[in-house]
Amino acid sequence: MSKENKNWWENRVLRSVDNLKLWHDNPRLDPANKLITVRDYVEELIADPTDEQKFIDLMKSIATRGFLSFDPVVVWQNEDQHFVVAEGNRRVMALKLLRSPDKAPLSIRKTVVSLSRTVDRDAIEKIRVCLAPSYEECRWYILQRHSPSASDQIRWQRLQQQRFIINVFDSVGQDIEETINLTGFKRAAIIDALRYVKIRDIATHPDVTKYLTLEEREQAYSHRISMTVLERWFGNSQVRAAWHIEFDDSGVLINADANSFYVAYAKFLKLMLNKNNELGFMVNTRTIDSKFQEIFDYLPKVKSINEVESTNVALPTQDNPSVLKIDNSQDNSNIDLKPELTPELTPKTSLKGNPKRRQLTDKYHRITHSNYKIKALFEELQGLPVYKYPNVSAASIRIFLELAVDEYINSSELKVEMARREKKGYHEITLSQKLTILRGEFIDDRDANKVIDQLLHNSNDHSLNTLNEYIHGNKVHKVEPQFLNRFWDMLSPLLSILINLKEI
Repeated sequence: MSKENKNWWENRVLRSVDNLKLWHDNPRLDPANKLITVRDYVEELIADPTDEQKFIDLMKSIATRGFLSFDPVVVWQNEDQHFVVAEGNRRVMALKLLRSPDKAPLSIRKTVVSLSRTVDRDAIEKIRVCLAPSYEECRWYILQRHSPSASDQIRWQRLQQQRFIINVFDSVGQDIEETINLTGFKRAAIIDALRYVKIRDIATHPDVTKYLTLEEREQAYSHRISMTVLERWFGNSQVRAAWHIEFDDSGVLINADANSFYVAYAKFLKLMLNKNNELGFMVNTRTIDSKFQEIFDYLPKVKSINEVESTNVALPTQDNPSVLKIDNSQDNSNIDLKPELTPELTPKTSLKGNPKRRQLTDKYHRITHSNYKIKALFEELQGLPVYKYPNVSAASIRIFLELAVDEYINSSELKVEMARREKKGYHEITLSQKLTILRGEFIDDRDANKVIDQLLHNSNDHSLNTLNEYIHGNKVHKVEPQFLNRFWDMLSPLLSILINLKEI
């Protein structure tokens, strides 16, 4: 550490909240997920109900008491000259939402909107932060803050701690000795992290999660999944021998047939995540010890790659954490564990954003929304062949957009404000007027506002005027499938704000 940067954590400088970048590799977040917007980060952070309540409590505290910087927010400046938050991501997320409530996930938007109205947004536009001289200095600081002796901190879950170890390990060229020096963890802890984080990440692979219920999938994705149970099970030599798993100092190698391994792992997860399972008891560290053979005998047999014509399972990597190289040609018709997801509605060869696709919205998009009508219509549009029903598709775009706008207004508690501004009942306000009011003031996302601008200019092909013609006009035009698909794609940035439309 250079002399001039000594004790840098004792100094504070003012930085704009809006210019602070959230840290994608934050150990509290799952790096397998694609995190781009503030909403993406917050959704990942509050995926667990306990974490959601803690985050809401944090925002309430800021709204009531103001932002108190007793605990430092630590940032570093990356190669792109952006200030990235190493310590204090939760607090920065809370501040960003209080300043721009439209960025809040739908599940907490009403709460965020209500709290944002009680704060002076200008008062939290800038905060004092500790500016670290480098990422390496940030990493050192984080290790001090989250070491076992740091009792005043919210402790990381085991998976979060292990992910941080792996991040350090990769940053030093996968040198274990250097990782030991930087983290203070013992060799065994580092090797365990290399093994068990990879094993846990396989639990989130689509060929495993397709056998899980929605609730089970959410638990499998959560950082709160019990790593100690996975460690106890896969650390058993009998399991490793039967499931064709090899441990070495570099991690883990699986020599199993992919399909049978996925099925057995999914069965194990169902036993682990459910109290009321087919065995009659939840699989945990205690029952693995006391009822190991009963659990082991219940699970399906895992075949080796020598028993079937298959390729080796390639474990997730840093660059591609969710992809396994497998042979999907095996017939699993005799497996009694049935997938609980619906079949894909578009061919696997379809390309993302392809204007010649068969449906308005392809398999690469989803919405996370509780409104039954919006969710049901979206699912129907995923199956409706636009080439066969172009007029139905055209009218549906207009209907879907208005439903999405109304839902956003409702969740943001803006109905009364809309009626006040237009001096008439809300039900009398046109879609054009709603979009005009929302633009800029209540939606400050640049891409979403560009879409609104296009919709409000009647000279544009992809305009609200065109959408209105689909329902109220007599013209039979602009209903070619490719035109409709492009119209839907043009709306996507706005729909992502209104109803959380996301790429997957």
